[in-house]
Amino acid sequence: MQDQIIQIGQPEAVIAVVVFLVGLGVSWGNITTKIGNISSTLKDKIEPDLKDVREKFSSVKDRVETLWQDKFAIARSPRQLNERGMDILEGSDIKSILERMRAKLLAAIMAKDPKNAYDAEQAVLGVVAEMPQHCPEIIDELKNGAFKAGQNIDTVLLVGGIYFRDQVFHELGFSLTDLDKTKN
Repeated sequence: MQDQIIQIGQPEAVIAVVVFLVGLGVSWGNITTKIGNISSTLKDKIEPDLKDVREKFSSVKDRVETLWQDKFAIARSPRQLNERGMDILEGSDIKSILERMRAKLLAAIMAKDPKNAYDAEQAVLGVVAEMPQHCPEIIDELKNGAFKAGQNIDTVLLVGGIYFRDQVFHELGFSLTDLDKTKN
């Protein structure tokens, strides 16, 4: 059997290369058009929907947090620990941790410079909630206390934050009975 050889001349080769390059250009144009359409769809249609979802999620998150807090503290202003919250406070040893860390926590709260009772309460709860990050030496003690109380660390810190707020509010220049008082 004899092999057949196909020979292509220069004009045919040039035409083949031109056809290949034109096809490649057309394909590239289609790809960039589709990417542009995807980008436009993301920006015009999906991004606004995601914003709406974020806003709704934030609202639901706030409601869930309030319900969670209501399990340990009476939902009134100012929020006070209920019987379950008091049991966690006593059973978790969070009181002794807070008393030991009192000066450090109070300095962190004052550094936030709260101007009203609401801001002061949020500063206290926030600083206590962040205590494991700022005081890593107490993490094992918090874990042991949470285990003894049958709760998670976040719950122990919430209960501790409410307790600690009551202990330091007057030092911050606020009264629990006058939540709208502005700091002088």
